[in-house]
Amino acid sequence: MRRFLRMLTLLFAFLLAVSSASASFDFSDDRFRGVFTTENMDAIIEEYELLDGWYWTTRPRVTQTFHGQPDCPGWTDTAVNKYGRTAYRQGWLGCRWMCNQVTIESPTYGYGECFGFAQFIGYLLGGDMNPHHHWKDFYSVKEAGGLRVGDIIRVEYKANGMEYHHSAVVYAVNGDEILFLQISSRNYNRISVGSGFSDGNHHDESSLKVISQIPGIKILRCPLNLD
Repeated sequence: MRRFLRMLTLLFAFLLAVSSASASFDFSDDRFRGVFTTENMDAIIEEYELLDGWYWTTRPRVTQTFHGQPDCPGWTDTAVNKYGRTAYRQGWLGCRWMCNQVTIESPTYGYGECFGFAQFIGYLLGGDMNPHHHWKDFYSVKEAGGLRVGDIIRVEYKANGMEYHHSAVVYAVNGDEILFLQISSRNYNRISVGSGFSDGNHHDESSLKVISQIPGIKILRCPLNLD
């Protein structure tokens, strides 16, 4: 009984801490909401300086300065200013975006840089802090009726004895060519704008046919972008 009460107390304390952290996070930005175009994605990139080849990385749960709008979640300028845009810091993660929320809503193996980055872009487009779990999901490109700008592509699968996990946001759809806004921990958390899908197994893959055949693919679509 004593052990049960102790576990109950710890659970309550954890939930209280999460609630307090969430309440203290008052960031909001609805300027880009509900517009699912490459031009709107470019406006987000310009506003938050999510420049191709720059970094999205920091230690979680520590105060850092932001490159872009002060006091807003975006990517941190630490790697650029302190380390000259060349350093990869072992153990640093890209989840500057509401760490406590990402931790709760992330896959069971932990939270990753690409996941947190997609969460942030998804929030700007749809107003939901956890699009990975709250957006409409489809388990094939055919079921989704194709891909649309603003969709989040999530994959989790095994191949060649390795596990692959990745999230990327559709940046542009040019017929059967699909381009993404994403970051990859395998590429030192560099931001990639208008590139093909890169999950470690696929590299700069822009073919809709090939992307459609990736095992374990899930397409997440904002409710504001549904027919």
